[in-house]
Parts: sequence; structure tokens; C-alpha cells
Amino acid sequence: MRSSLLRQFPDEIQKKIIDNTIESYELRDVISELIDKNPMFIIRVYLRTDDLKGILEEKDIDYIKNKLKKVINYEWIYFKFKKRVKEDMDLFIKDVAENFARIVLFEKKYEYNDSNNQIENKGSYDLDKYEDLEDFLCDFELTLNDEDELLDIDNHSSFLVSIAENYIHVTLKKILMDIYEKRRDDFIRLFNLDKEAELSDRDFEELEYEVFEIFNTAFPIPDVNNPVGAGEWLVPEALKMDVKLLFELGKDIILKDI
Repeated sequence: MRSSLLRQFPDEIQKKIIDNTIESYELRDVISELIDKNPMFIIRVYLRTDDLKGILEEKDIDYIKNKLKKVINYEWIYFKFKKRVKEDMDLFIKDVAENFARIVLFEKKYEYNDSNNQIENKGSYDLDKYEDLEDFLCDFELTLNDEDELLDIDNHSSFLVSIAENYIHVTLKKILMDIYEKRRDDFIRLFNLDKEAELSDRDFEELEYEVFEIFNTAFPIPDVNNPVGAGEWLVPEALKMDVKLLFELGKDIILKDI
């Protein structure tokens, strides 16, 4: 059994597992109790591997799986979050497209001329010069702030990473709101909330931040695809997008808003 799973059990149970002296029913009951009492106990991921085979009998594994179907905990939310980040990618793409189209429509292209040390206004962007968004961003070096002062910008971090981070937080917040609407009692029990209270948008933002931080720092799961770090693959995917298709999508969104 992997150490990441083993260390979640009480010391006495760890010793029995290591010594191979634990009975299947005994481990089943311990796991059942941990599922009820510890919302950060991780077990689903290990039921998909061979970590528990040979220790738990098949009937006890089935018992745990059936119990997990009825339980809301951090692990359940985590996998729901991970799935939703990929399913709702069109929302991320639309946000990228709208921001990109606003740059093309409403901002001028500025370049620094090394020969005379001057900032030059090159007029509007010509999309025929670019194939994908990465090409465009390599040329997007200077912009104006609200006081019409020219600023050097880190094109990737200032444009895409902030959009990706916002998408990730909004996705998790929507999941929490969905769970609250569909399984209110379980939600209140998990987060130890007042049964009579009605949660506001601000309450969900605070809960989202709390859950996000747990997934980011304290969640005991060995997962290189942790959704809180999804920006690491969202941004590279966005960079591959065709600028003309992206612009048309973003322009349509802006015109609908107008």
C-alpha cells in the first residue's frame, strides 16, 4: 500500500496493515468511519488501483463504494471539480476570445524602435500577420494604462494566466452552488453551516477560496493533474488557437453584449 494512503489511517491500523494482521472487515469499518468523520480522507482513487486488493475482500470493497455514492466530502468535490474544468472549456475559450477581440478592436499596436529609442504607434493590428495566439502575443509587447502611459507587459501572464485562474475559481464556485442547491443538507453538514442560514454570493466566494486552498496545499492526494493548477495546461492550449477564428468568436460576443 502506498504511503500516501497508509498515513491517513490511525497508527494502530497502520501497524496492522504493515504486519498484514488486519482483517478485511476491520479495515472496512475503519474506512467507513473515516469517510464519515474526516471529509479530507482519500479513498476513491485507491479503489481504482490494486492498493486495497489482497487486504479487503470484494464484498467489503463493494460496501465502501456504495457508501461513497451517498457521501459528499472534499474528495467527492475534488473529482467533480477536475471533471468540470475539462467539460466547461468552451467558457474559458469564450473568455479568451472576448479579451483578445477587445485588444484587436480597441487597442493600438506599439513598438519600441531601438534606432531612435522611441515608442512608435503602428496603428491597428493586422491579423493576417499571425497564425495562432502565441504568434500574436509575441508581438503584443506594449500597452496603455488608464492614464495613457505606456507599459511593458508580460504578454502571457497579463493576458492568459489571469483568465485561466478566473475560470478555475468560477468553475469551483459554480460546483459548490450546484451542490448546495441539490444536496443542501449534506452541504451544510460538510461545511458545518447554520441550518437556517441562506448563503449569499459572498458566502460562496469565501467557501470557494477555502476549498481551493485545501486542494492546493493540504489535500493528501498524489495527483499531478490537480485542477487548481489547470492554468499550466489551459494556457498552452489557448496559445494554439487560430487568431482569426478566435477574433470572430470574440467579436460576436462583444456585439451581442452591445
